[in-house]
Amino acid sequence: MRIEIKGETLDEAINNAMIELATTSDNVAYELIQEGSSGFLGIGAKPFIIEAYKKDDKEENYKKTSENKKEKLVENEKGVYEFKTEKVSTNKGLAKKNEKMTRDPETVFNEVKTFLTPIFNEFNTKIDMSYEVNADANLFILNISGEKMGVIIGKHGQTLDAIQHLTNIVVNNGKTSRVRIRIDSENYRDKRNKTLESLAKSVANIVRKTHKDYELEPMSSFERRIIHSVLQKERNIETTSIGTDKERHVVVKYRR
Repeated sequence: MRIEIKGETLDEAINNAMIELATTSDNVAYELIQEGSSGFLGIGAKPFIIEAYKKDDKEENYKKTSENKKEKLVENEKGVYEFKTEKVSTNKGLAKKNEKMTRDPETVFNEVKTFLTPIFNEFNTKIDMSYEVNADANLFILNISGEKMGVIIGKHGQTLDAIQHLTNIVVNNGKTSRVRIRIDSENYRDKRNKTLESLAKSVANIVRKTHKDYELEPMSSFERRIIHSVLQKERNIETTSIGTDKERHVVVKYRR
């Protein structure tokens, strides 16, 4: 199955694809549909768009319909996520971006440290940095640890996400070969994802028992997508997103 996914950064789009395909990042292959940009002061910004699929999906298992269509998970005007059938692009000029890392990891690490050290100094705390690399996925993972990590991570990881976003922009600026940079702190991201999955299932059980809507607190688009993904096949449950900007949140509803 191939899906079209958006993200403010390429890393976020791939993470979203990983969740939708229920697989790991090193098993996600993709084609870049649209190169994102931050615009000028947010004006003219556009997201990264990729068409992603699992590497281990055999070609014969992926078949388009006679009308050359596919299914895609989209959010409708009511904020409900549902599958819709769309025509598949026949553009043969798109190059696959499932490329291995070509940049020297130690050089990338030095560039990351040069950018982040002054930022961490502003938090008045000493941060230890180390890294690991998944060369096949073109992924550079920076691990940070130290005191005041709660401040660095921020509410629901918002500060950490902002730091990661800026680091990707700065380190890849002007480079002919991009590298995906993910910043994590003491395995926070995996812990947060598991927390959200557990929360979603607990809320679904409450809604099934009470038949009453349950509103979750505001979350980022990435975290809302996790909730929608976990609950999309739950019995008698549907989800919708309401609100705008930082107040946008998921509502879990009972469906007869």
